[in-house]
Amino acid sequence: MQNINESIDYTLEKKEYQIASLESNYSKSKEEINDFLDKKKSAVSVTIGFEDLSIWYHWNFINYSLKRNIINYEFLSHATLYGIDSNNVRFFLGKKVETYKQSIQFDKAIKHMAQALLLGWDTLAIKYGKMLIIMLYGKQYKGWHSVYKHTWFMLEIFCKWQNIQLDYSKLYYPEDMDIYQEVLDNWDTRDERLLAKLVNNISDFHIAQSDEYVTTDEYGNEQSADFSSSDYFIYAIEILLWLNNRCRMGLPDYIAGNELMQLPINNWHTQKMEVPYIILIEKAKAKLLDDYPGIEFEI
Repeated sequence: MQNINESIDYTLEKKEYQIASLESNYSKSKEEINDFLDKKKSAVSVTIGFEDLSIWYHWNFINYSLKRNIINYEFLSHATLYGIDSNNVRFFLGKKVETYKQSIQFDKAIKHMAQALLLGWDTLAIKYGKMLIIMLYGKQYKGWHSVYKHTWFMLEIFCKWQNIQLDYSKLYYPEDMDIYQEVLDNWDTRDERLLAKLVNNISDFHIAQSDEYVTTDEYGNEQSADFSSSDYFIYAIEILLWLNNRCRMGLPDYIAGNELMQLPINNWHTQKMEVPYIILIEKAKAKLLDDYPGIEFEI
């Protein structure tokens, strides 16, 4: 996108279209999960249903924030928990069946981890982040592709905060981290002027790299922007994760000084929300434990 206003306009138009045209997805996803509970469908319907519900709640979180200028953290908490448990169930099933490799794409999954931290779900978020690293080394991601640099930035920030050393020999890590490398080199700076500069730089990068259209280079290879989904055009989750971690470490706080970070949705301070009790999730997980005795959930 050219600027923040263009990004906002596009995102609002896209979310209104998605919600209106896929209204049936919400009820259909719940129906699929209930069919599993009634022994009419396989466990795959649970993972797909959870993921679709996660997306549905996230669309509403973004749309509600833009249309009403009110941040509905209940939408975000449901989107986040459904996303986390979709991968939790997939990892669970992967323990039972060697050939089962399904997962939420890593660039989407790690955003759920960041959102959990923003919601104050520290224990859940840290367990999930560590599970994602196991998945990266294993069959479900196989090192993952390095096309989205902001995803690796988020993983690095999490690992720096948790004192985790990544095994880069098992990862398809980008050769060039672009603007993010300077941030990683100074992620814990106490220099407030440098902090403001770094935030401005990655905010500009975030806006410029928000585009859902795929282009091709001179050789015909497809190229996509770093933020290729309008779900995160205006919700700067990678910046929020970094600034939230800084707050947790007692480092100097950032004072919002650009249009992206001044949006109400981009509040990096922890929101103390309870992890919601969603009976559909609990029933599905309970049945899976009964169906596959001897296997436990990772989180």
